[in-house]
Amino acid sequence: MIDKYTILKKKTELLCKGVYLDENLINNYKSQGITLDFGRKGGAGPLGGRYFTFEDEETIINIALWNKKNYTNLKLGKKVNDYFEISDNGGKDPFVKLKLVPYPKYYNLKTSDGILMKKIALMHGKDCVATTVYQKCKYWACGEGCQFCGIELSLDQGTTILEKNAQQITEVISAAKQEGRCSHVTLTSGTTEEDGKGAKRYIDILKGIKKHHPDISLHVQIEPFKDFAYIDQLKEAGADTIGIHVEILDNDIRRKITPGKFKIPYSLFEENWRYALEVFGKNQVETYILTGLGEDTDELIESIEKVVAIGVVPYITPTRPIPEMVSNAPSINHELLLEIYLKTAKMMKNYRVDPLKNIAGCVRCGGCSAINEAYKAL
Repeated sequence: MIDKYTILKKKTELLCKGVYLDENLINNYKSQGITLDFGRKGGAGPLGGRYFTFEDEETIINIALWNKKNYTNLKLGKKVNDYFEISDNGGKDPFVKLKLVPYPKYYNLKTSDGILMKKIALMHGKDCVATTVYQKCKYWACGEGCQFCGIELSLDQGTTILEKNAQQITEVISAAKQEGRCSHVTLTSGTTEEDGKGAKRYIDILKGIKKHHPDISLHVQIEPFKDFAYIDQLKEAGADTIGIHVEILDNDIRRKITPGKFKIPYSLFEENWRYALEVFGKNQVETYILTGLGEDTDELIESIEKVVAIGVVPYITPTRPIPEMVSNAPSINHELLLEIYLKTAKMMKNYRVDPLKNIAGCVRCGGCSAINEAYKAL
């Protein structure tokens, strides 16, 4: 059986590099009843990937699948029994064996108002139903969108609808639960102009979901507020965990990569994190932290410690370029990211921040980061 430290190393390298998928093999896999493709090409999270599990049957990973050989030395190969062999161009033995997480059956169903359920909410990991409740963002509208985000591409491609309501999302959750594929839910959204930045929309949806599915843990992601009362209202409406995402800790890089969101002072993130921890409790507040954007490693680690010291779970991921819009592969070295993960995991243990106790959302799913695996490996 593969050990925890090996899983951490392999997962980190796969997250950084992705794997090459020969397009000619897709039909071959299809003939075996395997739906394998390059994943979604739009949305608010990491694009162009599929979910797999390691041999321990527990560790989940979202891997970028590339159609260009020069992006990575890792290649998706033949399927042996339940596992795909990932090969390294320079190695004789398989790099790792992974099991594909199949798409849920509800993707082929429709809601009561006639919308394909996969346009309402997608499956993240093995059992997390995730949806962008409002598929536009005010920063895109004024040409100041975050460079790593493809939230409005999904609308252009016709793979989703502009706005989802509580009834639609509740029906998808019901269908996913019948398959045994839903134990928690992630709600995200583009930032809107109105007071509350979209919180009011969340509140209606949270109440609707909890009314029909009180057993499901719910996660929301939103920008920091000037009025902290919205944090209380989200909790009261049914949110169990919250993500207040800074994404970039280096101020100069934040100005360049997130020009619209940069106008929010970093101090407001800290104030919101502290208040959210009082409301949601220990280990239930997280923030996305992207790597591979030119940050200084030592400065990044120092900044991460400040986040952890507050009590926030840092969900650290390599930045994944948007498919069809990049000319080269991701840019952070996997050994460097491994160092960041291990040092952050040590910090979390020192400050008694435990990502494994988070009950809903990205941290619980864990597919796009190896921070949980680093914590387990120490």
